[in-house]
Amino acid sequence: MILSHMISDAVLAATGVWVFATAFGRVPFYNRLLWGFFFLTIALAALVGVLTFAGLLVLEPLHRSLTTLAGSLGVVAVVVATYAIVLDQPLSPVSFSVSLGIGILLFIVLFFPEVAIFSPVVAALGILLVMLLAVFALLRKKHWAVWIVVAVMLMAFATKVQNVMLPIHPLDAYHYLIALALVCFGYAMRKREQTL
Repeated sequence: MILSHMISDAVLAATGVWVFATAFGRVPFYNRLLWGFFFLTIALAALVGVLTFAGLLVLEPLHRSLTTLAGSLGVVAVVVATYAIVLDQPLSPVSFSVSLGIGILLFIVLFFPEVAIFSPVVAALGILLVMLLAVFALLRKKHWAVWIVVAVMLMAFATKVQNVMLPIHPLDAYHYLIALALVCFGYAMRKREQTL
């Protein structure tokens, strides 16, 4: 049992569910579903992480699978959802289904040992695309997008936190930084609603 990891994963899981439930209620249906896949895959992986760090080692393969799901389907979902929100376009059922299909296909492909090493590349590419979309939104005078920029910077820093000397364990710092990034995504949506 590793209590600090359990607490940080619990904070991440609760943050993901809370932000999605409170900040995305007025988003168009298919857009909200994609945001849901992003937030809830992270929250579900974190929740299983709590149980894994509590000593249920039998859940470790499930935790790895859910982490891969968040890093594949979740990444595709946040890129497409950000694209749609920046362009102020509701997603159609077809574009939602294609996004979902690409995310699931990517999830399956990342299970092949030859391809699994590219998981961090997929996440980094997703972070880059969301950052570019946020910058594009800022160029279009959508000031709420600055919070997406902050969220992406926190996520990028979270991936590098193992190389920094911190007073807490790097995994806990990773969980807390991702939780803060999720809060920033939610704040961006609240600020956007105020401008509509």
